[in-house]
Amino acid sequence: MDWIWDVLGPAGGVLIGFGAGWGTRRSRDRRHESRALNELITDLHLKRTLAPIDPQPAPAGPAEARHSSAVQDLRENITETLAHLQPGSGATEVLMRMSAVCNRYLRDVAKDPERYQFGLMELRQNLDEDLRILADGRRDVQYLSPGEAPAGKRVPPPPRVPPPPSRAPSRAPSSSSGKVTRPKGTPRTRR
Repeated sequence: MDWIWDVLGPAGGVLIGFGAGWGTRRSRDRRHESRALNELITDLHLKRTLAPIDPQPAPAGPAEARHSSAVQDLRENITETLAHLQPGSGATEVLMRMSAVCNRYLRDVAKDPERYQFGLMELRQNLDEDLRILADGRRDVQYLSPGEAPAGKRVPPPPRVPPPPSRAPSRAPSSSSGKVTRPKGTPRTRR
């Protein structure tokens, strides 16, 4: 009967070790996923394109192109975040919906560029709803409203520093003897 304990002891140790390793890896993967989702939420929070505005028809031009480019960048960030999710994660469906909303904005603005501000506010509303789902408490994800980061103080440009003086020897005026004088400490050069 002692042989049963000789078999069960090591087998139990292997099972406990396997379970501990699996639990550690799952915990690490969850933290990695939460970190990726928090980075995406922070990026959305900082996007000035998603700042709340009172939309109105506006002529298509550089502003519309800049916003469309920002939404394309956002869609790429969402796709990159998808790669950091665990298989079967509940956040996958939410991120896919967020990507589809970005595609819809780009498609609608391409059809009617003068209404891009209305499209931005609809995009913002949809993304806000999805971010609330991501931060519903089941994950370690903090909710931040898209586009509502406080505008930071403008950092003044660095002061202009004059270029350093040239290292080339300067030509001093000739003396009455016809010799060229040079300042002290400059090397002699042959001509």
